[in-house]
Amino acid sequence: MSRFVRIDRAFRGAIRQRVNGAVVFDEPMAAHTWLRVGGAADVYVAPNSPDELTALVKWLVAEDVSYFIIGDGSNLLVKDKGIRGVVIDMSAGIKGISVLSEGPVSTVVQAMAGESLHRLCRFAIDKGLAGLNFAVGIPGSVGGAIMMNAGTADGAVEQVLTQTTVLFADGRMEFLKNSSLAFGYREFKIPGAHDPLHPPVVIEGSFQLQSSSREDLAAEAKALLKSRSERQPKGGASAGCIFKNPQNAEPAGALIEQSGMKGVKLGDALVSEKHANFILNRGNAKAGDILQLMEKVQSAVYKKFGVELKPEVRIVGE
Repeated sequence: MSRFVRIDRAFRGAIRQRVNGAVVFDEPMAAHTWLRVGGAADVYVAPNSPDELTALVKWLVAEDVSYFIIGDGSNLLVKDKGIRGVVIDMSAGIKGISVLSEGPVSTVVQAMAGESLHRLCRFAIDKGLAGLNFAVGIPGSVGGAIMMNAGTADGAVEQVLTQTTVLFADGRMEFLKNSSLAFGYREFKIPGAHDPLHPPVVIEGSFQLQSSSREDLAAEAKALLKSRSERQPKGGASAGCIFKNPQNAEPAGALIEQSGMKGVKLGDALVSEKHANFILNRGNAKAGDILQLMEKVQSAVYKKFGVELKPEVRIVGE
């Protein structure tokens, strides 16, 4: 849910005074999601720095204007009527990776929320630091990976994240230790966060990694990328796995395939014939096509197995 913004001359001028980065009105969100679908956001902004982001969030809260945070849109499905309020894109200016502390056994690396997860993994490999290779090949930003507790069968963010810096709607900037955060399967909850229109914003994360061989890490990453490339579909826009793997059941892809939904189409939306837990936009699919196809998949799996598949992709907008 988001709040309507009256885009008058005063609002346009006021928000432009606060953001040196991009400010665009009625911006199609299809341009900012890997699925290439989604209606327009009332306002799209890309702050150039954490300070600019902080000032913007404080002003939006004071003006009672809702905001929604995005990274690179790899796990995002925006509905066809778009997003009301202000979309804040972290991937343009909230970037950077640095070493916070270094020891003979472990090293703590800090990465800003808008930084590419791929670049963080590459940084760790180049430094000879183990712990992040589970994330090799996972698309998205560092902030998105934290918010989704991104992972694979080989590991998850919660296992290496030691601390995260969070900006709250009231202007507080807090450094939250891993032990104070609530992680789950593909989810992450911040204590004290109750306002969906003004959510807390992850600014950066600190990751504790172990000293290792660069050559071994690079070889492992290459093998992981090759394996994932062989399993995952090509030839269409996608958001990666569309459903979470259910507990106490086979993986979602296997359930979907056994339900006869592999290769099923709705408009230009297609359940991948290579990996059934991927839905592809083969060109001109709408968000509504993908959502309807997801419902068909869920219905087929529930009818055959009594298992309720839950979306892994984040569905937002109107």
